[in-house]
Amino acid sequence: MSALRAVLAPFVLTRILTAVVALASVSLFSSPTTCPDVCHPSTNPLLDAATRWDAKAYVDIAHDGYGPVPANSAYFPLYPFLMRVVATLFGGSDDAYLIAGVLISNLALLVALAYLASLVAIDHDAAAGTRAALYLLVFPTSVFLAVVYPESLLIALSIGAVYHARRAQWLPAAFLGVLAALTRPFIGAAVAVPIAIEAYRKSGLRAAIAAAAPSSAALVAWLLVLWRITGDPKAILTAEANWGVGPSLPFHAFIDLFDPTVYGFPYFVLGFTLFIGALVVFSWRLLRPSLAGYGTVVFLISVATGSLTSSPRYYLSVFPAFMVLALVARGWAGLAYVAVGAAIGVVFTAMYALWYWVA
Repeated sequence: MSALRAVLAPFVLTRILTAVVALASVSLFSSPTTCPDVCHPSTNPLLDAATRWDAKAYVDIAHDGYGPVPANSAYFPLYPFLMRVVATLFGGSDDAYLIAGVLISNLALLVALAYLASLVAIDHDAAAGTRAALYLLVFPTSVFLAVVYPESLLIALSIGAVYHARRAQWLPAAFLGVLAALTRPFIGAAVAVPIAIEAYRKSGLRAAIAAAAPSSAALVAWLLVLWRITGDPKAILTAEANWGVGPSLPFHAFIDLFDPTVYGFPYFVLGFTLFIGALVVFSWRLLRPSLAGYGTVVFLISVATGSLTSSPRYYLSVFPAFMVLALVARGWAGLAYVAVGAAIGVVFTAMYALWYWVA
């Protein structure tokens, strides 16, 4: 409860800032004449601004399931399922689905912040936990934590699973790990790594295998369900290949970094990658092996998709990086990070609301 109180004020302030910037952007500036996906899904400007790019896929799945659009196989089921449940409670209108997505994202973010502060406080002081939550909130791509995207849900489930594993509470850790595995491809199932490491340190190899099994089994089970739905045993890889991405060696993603037809301004992408990568390296000195291992696995998955165009969003899931940042960036360094991150975040929020790709 103390962790929740500590993160509540920055949570509320950043939610207000995100909403104000999004509303101001759609009111003062013109969007592209041709929208890349769905145009103006709502007459409510805030709901409309929260539904861009991949958000359309989650809304479509929540409405219609996986059948009509093969490309939707790349999106995992938990977030749209929750959207459908909440939207039904709100009457089932088109706006109800968008309200559900925004509500789930922001409530999950609050849970994630409380879990993050509590996890840091196990090994460090409470102030470091509050800083870690704040630093996540002002990371430049944090707009994705507020809109119709599953990032907040994934982070809440992953941090929660690790927190309970640290407490040797294996049942809630396994349950949250299963849900994380059903939220995002591959990154969600990576939570099996820290759970297994914690179980191994406490009880040995058999306990580690048993602790990691539920989230791994959930991933495999969903892949089998997708195979049955689509008739394609590689449905996720097929969908991603249609977008020109897919599993690759990490260095391959850097090949087209300075191609102007792919990246309008690659220095942000490169800068974020080097920044998070450096924090992941330092995590092996400052954090437990379970956290450093998780951060490393998620970072490598993020840069092993053949492209870095979405990686700045994926880096939000590398929560151990923000724990490291909270330990090393105090005083003026912390204030500088907050100022720069928030300033870039304002620009990225406006870009997202105006249909510009945030990368």
